Formats: sequence, C-alpha cells, structure tokens
Amino acid sequence: MTLAEIQNNGIVGAGGAGFPTHVKLQARPEFIIMNAAECEPLLHKDKALLEHFTDDVIAGMRIAMQITGADNGIIGIKEKHHALIEKLRSRIPTNINLIEIGDFYPAGDEVTLIYLTTGRIVQPGALPASVGCVVQNVETFYNIAVNKPVVEKYLSIAGAVTEPKTIKVPVGMTFHDVLSKFEITVPRHVVRSGGLMMGILETDLNQVVTKTTGALIVLPVDHHCVQMYQRYATEQATIRHAKAACDQCNFCTDLCPRYLLGHPVRPETAMRNRMFSIDGEQPLHIGNAFCCECNLCTLYACPESLDPKGSTVIEKRLAANYPKWEGLPVKAHPMLPYRKVPSKKLKQRLDVLQFNDIGPLSEMEFSPRQVRIPLKQHIGALATPIVRAGETVEKYQRVGEANGIISAHVHASVAGRVTRVTATEIEINGDQ
Repeated sequence: MTLAEIQNNGIVGAGGAGFPTHVKLQARPEFIIMNAAECEPLLHKDKALLEHFTDDVIAGMRIAMQITGADNGIIGIKEKHHALIEKLRSRIPTNINLIEIGDFYPAGDEVTLIYLTTGRIVQPGALPASVGCVVQNVETFYNIAVNKPVVEKYLSIAGAVTEPKTIKVPVGMTFHDVLSKFEITVPRHVVRSGGLMMGILETDLNQVVTKTTGALIVLPVDHHCVQMYQRYATEQATIRHAKAACDQCNFCTDLCPRYLLGHPVRPETAMRNRMFSIDGEQPLHIGNAFCCECNLCTLYACPESLDPKGSTVIEKRLAANYPKWEGLPVKAHPMLPYRKVPSKKLKQRLDVLQFNDIGPLSEMEFSPRQVRIPLKQHIGALATPIVRAGETVEKYQRVGEANGIISAHVHASVAGRVTRVTATEIEINGDQ
C-alpha cells in the first residue's frame, strides 16, 4: 500500500474532520496514534470495528507506520473495554503500545489524546506533527487496509430507537432512507448527526451520508439537548443570553479541556466580551481561536445553561483577521487531573441515560434507488466532477477528481446512471 493508492481511494479522516489521509501521512512522525477513545455519548462505531475487524485495523495502522517511517505506534483506548483490550494486546506487534485512558469527555480530542498517551502538549495553533505525532481514527485505518475506494460508511444509529446498532451504509444515501430501517420509539423526533456534543441538528433528513458521518442520533422533540441546540441556533441568541444572565462564574473555563492543557482558551472571557459588545462591535480574546468546540462548556459546565461555546466560536471567526498567537510555550494546568468530566456524569447532564447505550455491528442490506455523492466530503477544496448526466457508472468508479493539494477523490457508491451533476454533488440512479 502506497500514498498514491490511499489518495486514489479517496481516504479521509473518518472520525469527522475529513482531512485527506494521503496528505496527513506525508509527515515523518515518531508516533502513529490510533484514536480509539470514542468519547461522544452513545457512539459505538469504532469499538464495533475494532471488535469485528481487529486484524484489518491493526494492518492499516502498520501500513501508516511504514509509509511515514514511524518506529512506534500507540492505541489510545478507554480502560473500560476490558475484553477488547485483551484481544488487542494478543494481536498487536511489539512496536505498537496500547495505552488505557479514563472514561471521560473529551478523551478523543486529538490534542488531549496526544497528551494522555505521550505526555506531550501540542502548542496553540501547532499541528500534532510538531510533537512527533500523527493521529488517525479507527475507521481510517480500516479503510487503508481494505484498499478500496471509500464508498461506504460505518455509523452508529442511537437514541430513541428500539435497537441501536452500528451499520454500514452507502455514501450518498439520505438520512431519511437510513432511518426508515429502524423503529423509532417516540411519535415526534429530530436527528442529530455526528454526535450529541459536536454534531449537527439536522433540519432536513434529505441530507446524505458522507465519508465523515459518524452517527445518526434520534431524539424526542422536547428533549433537553434539542432545546439547547435550538435555543442557540443563532449568534444573536448566544449574545442576548450572555448579556441577560452570565454571572462570570468561570465554570466554563475551569472545565475547558484546552484551557487545562495550558492553551489560552477562555470561554468566560468570550462570554464577557459578548456581554459588553455594543452595536455590532465585538471585543476579542485572540486565544479563543484555539477552542476545539467540544461543547463541554455549554452542555455541561455552565450552571445557567448559557452558550460559552457559541461565544467562543464567534471569537474564532473574528480572530481569523488577527495575527497568530505568539505567547510562551504552554504547560498543563495543575488541576487537570481533577477536572475531567466522567462520561456517565455527562450522559446524566444530557439526559440520555434513558436510552439503550449499545451499538453492536449489524449486517443490514441497503440498495438505494438513488444516491447523491457530495463533491466535498473532506477538508479542503471540492472535488471536480468528471462524469456527465446520462453516463453509466460502476460501483467504486471515480466520479470526482481531487482539486488542489488539500482535496480528495470521490467515487460512485452504486452502479447506475448519472442523472444530475451540479457544482456540489453528483446524483446517480442505481441499477435495480
């Protein structure tokens, strides 16, 4: 397996970020780290893949090590997965070390995981390669080992469904069609894609599965999380609530995982800046550009159910027009070991303990009559379509060409006829 093959297969980070893997593996790190922490509540996709495709995932990791020249590999996984850990220990070679980490959120944040597994701190604005590390998701390693164009995605179906599962779905299939295979347990519901903490509240279930879709979580319309997502759907709402109710308790900053690693992220300062914004003038703390948007401050830390994360994201946008941070090298806060948020406490706060927290891998048959292949399923430039309406295509055929250094190819997930090509997607009617 070579970088060129990884590029040809359109492999991108499957954990949600979607960074093109062939670009990431051009680094020369000391460590390749497998992110098996999977800390978003109710998600089980990575664990299921490790359980069922152990050798494939490890093979993909070894390929990444060979390509980059990394002498050492690390698997970061939560210590609670006892049986899986024993299975992994029996399969991994001597140059891959398995490190057990606590069951807290956000253990799967890339910068946090590097600190937990190596003790190294990625400095604000720097890349993991700066501390000799490259981090990849479990499914990304699986896709490397399989050595085929990425046209299917594993995802968790969770929340208000009778049987939560991990399933494999064709890229380009609508959320509506995927969920039609499941029995939903509430009469009125909404869907959160990606994750309860960092995902997207979907208002249109005609959106489609992409290479980075990790989960579809079904929630009752009156659920606490849904109310929070909807309450802060606009910047104006975030600012208005900050002005009305923030008492500067500092809990949002005290529990911020990046602040605890020494990064200059200060959600309470972002809230104060929103409080004193006037006529569109927005004060700014440049250090908030390094927020990882884990949403812990809004959905867990704030006792007033305000939106420090939204305030910080406003400052990230504003900071794009300012010079980069040039502070001193950072070090971990002395209270870091004592301010980790246990996953069970987070689930309690989110009111999701009511749902069945499982996600076994299940074989389900999907034969969509139509798929829509997005030309942007990755960080970077959109792919350029290389097929036209009326043409027939085969499954795995490339239909979009990477456009630039940071981009990725896209492929047909079904055989059929191209019915529509736009600047953003390719529609294919499948053979029936």
